[in-house]
Amino acid sequence: MERKNTKQIIADEALNLFSTNGYDGVTVKDIAKAVGIKDSSLYKHFKSKQEIYDSLLKEMNERFDEAVSLYRLPQGEIKKVAQEYGRNDLAWLKQACKIVFLFFLNDPKASRFRKMLMIEQYKNSAAAKALRSWFMDSAIQFQTELFTEMIAQGYFRDGPADIIALQFYAPIYFLLCQYDTMPEKDGEAVEILMRHIEQFASIYQVRNGDEK
Repeated sequence: MERKNTKQIIADEALNLFSTNGYDGVTVKDIAKAVGIKDSSLYKHFKSKQEIYDSLLKEMNERFDEAVSLYRLPQGEIKKVAQEYGRNDLAWLKQACKIVFLFFLNDPKASRFRKMLMIEQYKNSAAAKALRSWFMDSAIQFQTELFTEMIAQGYFRDGPADIIALQFYAPIYFLLCQYDTMPEKDGEAVEILMRHIEQFASIYQVRNGDEK
């Protein structure tokens, strides 16, 4: 077994255990047993359990950035994003939300990683920071910027963009938590997600002939 493959297997098995038992509830011996190697062999790839945990944070950060690259566009392009949304009605927003939602619902590693962060957030400051950043702060910040621009361009009715973003995102995060243990019902979840977006748009979107 190659070193690279073994290291990845160790990380994957550690994530499985961390997402179920939490960081403190898992020992190096537990991880080694799950992989099918001795403790001493594990230390050839990772110096400690903390290093395994840190590598998972780094890996998920990279996977997250890749998964939402179509959704969280650079700051400098926010005007273009708002224009695209305005021209294409709900199509772009629905597609972007669906991509991100299904990634966190269906991707086994992403789902386990989020569960691990939720377990560890009260004991590990890095986990709490990662959970807030990926699932709360970054989403709200981007949507606030997007909706601010959409209001400025006349696509949305006037209102506090930060509250509008909260009203948009909170039900989506709730759906993710609600269906987290039922990924096989992703079709049902997406249907509700689409209905939520349509209802949201009926309140804030300015269509031809509407008053702002």
